[in-house]
Amino acid sequence: MEERKIQFRWKLIVFLTLGAAAFAVAPYVLFDPGQSRVELNASFPLHYPLLLVHIFASLLALVVGWLQFIPWLRGRRPELHRIVGRFYLGFVLIGSLTGLVVGMYTSSYIRQMAFLTLVVLWLFTGWKGYASARQRKFAAHGVWMTRNYAVTLVAATARLVTPLCIVIYLAGHQDLPFEGIEAILNHVLEVNIWVGLVVNIVIAEWLIIHRILKK
Repeated sequence: MEERKIQFRWKLIVFLTLGAAAFAVAPYVLFDPGQSRVELNASFPLHYPLLLVHIFASLLALVVGWLQFIPWLRGRRPELHRIVGRFYLGFVLIGSLTGLVVGMYTSSYIRQMAFLTLVVLWLFTGWKGYASARQRKFAAHGVWMTRNYAVTLVAATARLVTPLCIVIYLAGHQDLPFEGIEAILNHVLEVNIWVGLVVNIVIAEWLIIHRILKK
């Protein structure tokens, strides 16, 4: 029964995050700068190409990453688990470095700091996960990779919490004139990444503590 619950939770997480990720990536599949949801900096010609690399590397990290947490893959096919992990961390590295550059060309200072925070956490937790595996500290490796994947999922979670952020914004601004949905979204998109990060960190730490207490 417990195994079925775990499988159901994983399927639900994968379904929700892939759905949110597909929605985020959709405007970029035709490689048309005019469809970009990110305001492009005309003075930096590499802005759009680096944005594409960041988006697709991050998507591949999200798709590949959850495979690391399948128990039978770790137990029965450890060599495949290692290969998946190396591909995953490669995508994380590419997504981090390009995300840092793209983030610096974001017009909003709040979003710049969000990108910088995510990049630091992504690289640090990924390095700790890799180093602990090399040292054969597999319990610590699992902890750090859980934290790392939580950062990977932030982009998807940020989109999932956006409707809730809109509701909270409207509830807190009932006495003000309605600004229009675009203006409201501009406010919400300043904070949804931070909200997504906090939500994912809380869930990741709960999973880690829950796993420790079960032993």
